[in-house]
Amino acid sequence: MMKLPATNISSHDEAPKFETGIEMKSLMISDVESTDCSNSSSSNASSDHSDTADTNGSMSHHAAALGTASQGQVAVNIFISFVGAGMLGMPYAFSRSGWLLGSLILSIVSIANVYAMLLLVKARKHLEKKGHNDIRTYGDLARVVLGTWGESIVNILVVISQIGFATAYLIFIAANINNIWHIDRFKTCLCFIPILSFLVQVREMKTLSPFSLIADVANLTGLSAVLLQDFKSYVYHHESVAAVDFSNMVFVVGVSMYAFEGVALILPLESSCKDREGFPALLKKVIAGITLLMATFGTAGFVAFGSSTCAPITLNLLGKFWATFVKMALSVALYLTFPIMMFPVNEAIEGCLSVKNNNSPTKPARFFRVLLVILSTIIAYSIPNFGEFLNLVGSSICMLLAFILPCSFHILVMRGEGLQRWELVVDVTLIVLGVVFGVLGTYDSVKSIFFDGDDESESCIV
Repeated sequence: MMKLPATNISSHDEAPKFETGIEMKSLMISDVESTDCSNSSSSNASSDHSDTADTNGSMSHHAAALGTASQGQVAVNIFISFVGAGMLGMPYAFSRSGWLLGSLILSIVSIANVYAMLLLVKARKHLEKKGHNDIRTYGDLARVVLGTWGESIVNILVVISQIGFATAYLIFIAANINNIWHIDRFKTCLCFIPILSFLVQVREMKTLSPFSLIADVANLTGLSAVLLQDFKSYVYHHESVAAVDFSNMVFVVGVSMYAFEGVALILPLESSCKDREGFPALLKKVIAGITLLMATFGTAGFVAFGSSTCAPITLNLLGKFWATFVKMALSVALYLTFPIMMFPVNEAIEGCLSVKNNNSPTKPARFFRVLLVILSTIIAYSIPNFGEFLNLVGSSICMLLAFILPCSFHILVMRGEGLQRWELVVDVTLIVLGVVFGVLGTYDSVKSIFFDGDDESESCIV
C-alpha cells in the first residue's frame, strides 16, 4: 500500500506532483483498514511484481511499494470515492430526462468510464515493460506520453475539478441550511469561511483522517435515509412519471459524468492492489453495483416527488426532525470533506508559486489557502443552482479527464504496438462524443446559470 508522503510536490524542474483529494481519501482509508497488510514482507511484494522490473532485473521504488491492499479494501475505497454529492443530483436529472432514459444514459456513461479508466492501466503496464516504472499518477502518465507540459495540463485540470467538487459541496450545504432555518445564503456562505480557512491550513493529510471517517459515516447514513424517505413518500404521490424526454439528454449526461468522475484515482488504486491482475474485474463489479445504486436512487427520488423533484433531493424531504437530521448529516459530511478535496489544490499551486519553504507554512501560503476558500465561497454564492453546477463541471472538466485524455493517451502509447482496429474505433468514438457532449453540456449549463435564470420549481429555489 502506498504511504502518504509528507509532501507531494517535486523539488525538481518537473511539473508539480500531487494526489487528488479522492486519491488521498482512499489512501487514508487503506491506512486505517490494512495495518495487517502493511507488515507483509518486501520480498513477497517484490516476487509478486517481478514483471515490472527493468531489463537489468532491478526493481523500482514504485514497483517495490505495490501489493498490500486486499480486494475488499480497494473495493471499499472505490465505493466511498464514487458515492457522494453527484448522487444527490441524480433524481433531479432523472426528472428532466425521464427515469428510463436517465437510467440508460447513466449505465452507458458508467461503462464508458470504466473502459477509459482501464485504458490508463493498460497504457501504464505497456510503458512499464519499456522501463517506465515511475508512473504513479495520472500526471505521471501524461509526463511520459506528452512531456512535462502534458503533466502540467493534466494537473491543472485535476486542480480545477477539485475546486469544482469542493464548491458543489458548499452549494449543497447553503441550500439545505436555507431550507431548514431560512438563513440567507449570503450569511451562510460568510459563515463557511472562518472554520474552513482554519481546516485548510493542515499540512499533513493524515491529520484529516478522523474527519474523513466521520464524513463517510455521515454520508452513507444520509444517503440511506434519503432513499428510505423516497419509498415512504411514494404512497402520497400520484403524478404520472415520464420515462423518456430527449430534450434534456445533454443535462443528464453532464450530471452522470460528474457522478462517475474518478479517473484520477485509478492508477494509485491499481498500484495499491495486492492482486493487480484482478483489479480490472474488481473495478467492473464495484462500478456495476454503484451504477445500480445510483439508478435506483435517481428513479426512486423522481418517482417519489415527480416534477417537483429538487436538486439536491434533500430539499424534498418531509418531516421536520427526520428531514433536518438527514440534511445536517449530509451537510456535515460534505463540509468535513471540503479540506480533503482542497488539500492537493493547495499543494500543487503553492508548489508552482514557490510559497512554501522546506515544507513549512509561510504567511503567503496561509493567506493563499484562505483565498481559495473565499474563491470557492464566492462561486457557491454566485451559482445557487446545484443541478446546473454539476452539469457544468461534469460536461467540461470531467469530460476531458474521463474520456478525451485517456483515449488519446491510449492511442499515442499503443499506436503501432498492438493497437487493435476495434480499440482505435472505440477510442476515437469516445473522443468525438466527449467533445460534442462536452461543448453542448458546457454551453447548456452556462446558458442556464447566467442567462436563463433558475429553471427549477419554485419550492426548490433558495
